[in-house]
Amino acid sequence: MSHTRHSPGTLATSVAGAVTVCTLLLSGCSGDASSSSADIPTPTRSTSAPTEPTSEPTTSAPTSTPPVGAVLKFSPKSGGKHLEDCQRLVPGDDPAEFLYYPVLVKTPTAVTLDSLATDHTEGVVDAAAWVAPAGPTPETGTFKGWPPPPIITGDSNLNWSQRVRAAGATLEPGTSYNVFLRLQVDPTPGDSEVKGIRFAFHDAGGDHTATWVARTTFSMSC
Repeated sequence: MSHTRHSPGTLATSVAGAVTVCTLLLSGCSGDASSSSADIPTPTRSTSAPTEPTSEPTTSAPTSTPPVGAVLKFSPKSGGKHLEDCQRLVPGDDPAEFLYYPVLVKTPTAVTLDSLATDHTEGVVDAAAWVAPAGPTPETGTFKGWPPPPIITGDSNLNWSQRVRAAGATLEPGTSYNVFLRLQVDPTPGDSEVKGIRFAFHDAGGDHTATWVARTTFSMSC
């Protein structure tokens, strides 16, 4: 706001008839004309604190990317088409024994297997499980009979002689492994079924599980 400026001459005229002329510097003068300084508004200074925002601005919490878990890659793929099979049982089987090697497994990071077993119905027993690095021409299949003949054990693509027990085996990154299971199938309950293979394993990131899904029926009606 601007303030009105007054000159001394103006003040003298406004107090005409007074015996004593008060100077602008005397504060005790009286009369009809009070000091013009009373008409001059005095600037005031605010002593209140500046208004603070009632709430802090909203900020998004920092996001973190969860570590990528270990992944098993299967060949053929889990649950893929044409993954249904039937293996024939006969009355003399007590039990029937099979070498079951239906899938190859590969991992991008080193992992250690804790267990490897089939997901099966009554009548099927997992007698043993191994893994072995696959040869240059990967093979999968199911063979009836035990022990396996030289056509199996001498196959350079199966590397049977290099197999190790599945539990505790380390799978190195970038290497494909055959999974071998010795199955004993009792024909007494009727048809039995393997519905896939369950893998339990761990790495530096913790414990993991994976299931390869496929269906093999053991029956006298194949």
